[in-house]
Amino acid sequence: MNWRGRPLTSHEVVVESIAATTTKTGLTVHAELDTNPYPTGVQVSDDEIAALPITRHRFHGEWNYALHPQHPLDATAANNTSGQVTANRGPALTQHSLQDPELTGMTRQQLSELIDALTPALEVQRERVLRTRRGHERMVAPGTGAEAKLTPADRVLATVLHLRKLATMDLLGQLFGVTAMTISRAKQEVRPLLEAHGHRITTSTARLRTPADVATFLASDPTQTKVKKTS
Repeated sequence: MNWRGRPLTSHEVVVESIAATTTKTGLTVHAELDTNPYPTGVQVSDDEIAALPITRHRFHGEWNYALHPQHPLDATAANNTSGQVTANRGPALTQHSLQDPELTGMTRQQLSELIDALTPALEVQRERVLRTRRGHERMVAPGTGAEAKLTPADRVLATVLHLRKLATMDLLGQLFGVTAMTISRAKQEVRPLLEAHGHRITTSTARLRTPADVATFLASDPTQTKVKKTS
């Protein structure tokens, strides 16, 4: 649109521009304007998206993906499989696999050093919260009582993955066996410590919606496609 609110081009110009595209390998593009009427305001839920037979590319998987054909009778089986994967991590999604450099954007050694650096502050932070909640100092030895839902290592890892923009808090909750609210609290605790230590997390172009997406992402051959890191 120009400053008068008038379109700078027409649908025909856009279609012709797309149709004029030729790839380096000589492939051409057929483009035409679809003038059929379609209902507006239609929304697709996350569950419906998750049920689609989609293979997301490591580079901008939120829009760069292949949608595979699926027979209608296979939909129920696919949904059941998706539900089973969502219920737990599955054998392929252990904490070790979630620490994969392709997910964290850093080597395992760097992640380990980051966890070691932040753990003391996280433990002090947790003790301060518990003391405020109790209203008095601890009366039993440290290490007794109810365990935290997430270990310091889990809190750091979950925060790193969320800051990488790889996954939503809902998905991370599924992966770590907690609620999205627990992941949110962990991020609120860890993020200020990351900033205080001057540690900057690079974002990823990959976007993962389900545990199955994570497993597929990790199973892909990293020599074929690499995750692009952006600042």
